[in-house]
Amino acid sequence: MKKLLAFVLLITIVFTGCTKDKNTNNKNEERLLVYVSFYPMYFLAEEIGGDFVETKTVVPFGVDSHDYEPSMDQLRELTNAQVFIYNGANFESWVEKLINSVIEEGKTINASKYCELIEEDGVVDPHLWLDPENMIKVAEVIKDKLIELDGKNRVNYEENYESLKKRLMDLDNKYFEELKDKKNDSIIVSHRAFGYMANRYGFKQIPVAGISPDQEPSPRTIANIIDLISEKNYNYIFLETLASPKTVEVIAEETNLEILVLNPIENLTEEEIESGEDYITIMEKNLENLKKALVK
Repeated sequence: MKKLLAFVLLITIVFTGCTKDKNTNNKNEERLLVYVSFYPMYFLAEEIGGDFVETKTVVPFGVDSHDYEPSMDQLRELTNAQVFIYNGANFESWVEKLINSVIEEGKTINASKYCELIEEDGVVDPHLWLDPENMIKVAEVIKDKLIELDGKNRVNYEENYESLKKRLMDLDNKYFEELKDKKNDSIIVSHRAFGYMANRYGFKQIPVAGISPDQEPSPRTIANIIDLISEKNYNYIFLETLASPKTVEVIAEETNLEILVLNPIENLTEEEIESGEDYITIMEKNLENLKKALVK
């Protein structure tokens, strides 16, 4: 990675020197180039920026966000972005190496700085976007940054933000309303991704794996979960998209649990893109499955 960054920096210096005048002349005729690290930030930037921004994501759709490393072409293009939006909280392992080398810190938005972070077993949970209230906080920061960069379209950014804020508030209220009569207080999940959601709506997550879905649970952990299932009245175990189902399937078969999907919305699958899904619609589907496990 260090060699890659050094090479990118060399290319950047040459590229900037050869094209500075051309880029300056065309700047006012182009939409803002907004780069984001992965899907939740893409959703916010697209909703607020609308037709006035060109939004690009480093992590391609359909790809697991946890271990992705940006390509050389992506890093080179990132130097042209007016703003780069990322999650922070150690979610993107590659970001810190880019700040002030590939892109200036003043052109970045670190979403985690604007949210109250939670810890699980001494590790910061980066999945802050699974709380709609956090998404509203980050959306406001993005709106203000776009207005700073493109004041002539202030009204559009403000209107788009208010529309998005209402949708997120409606989603938040729907969760509270439909989960208020919980019969169960916990769910079993494939990995520890749902702390913000659980804290917000008053339930607990019992994870098979840790913060990263790539962490393989120990045989002891699996045995403890199987024992817990036998002691309490669980009917479901939750599996996320873009993760290996192997361990969850073993536990489900051993305990006769039904597998449901709980989507951490770290990215969209090709099927979700084709069917027009977005953050809001997927969160609504998550709610329907949560109701099965917690309310019904």
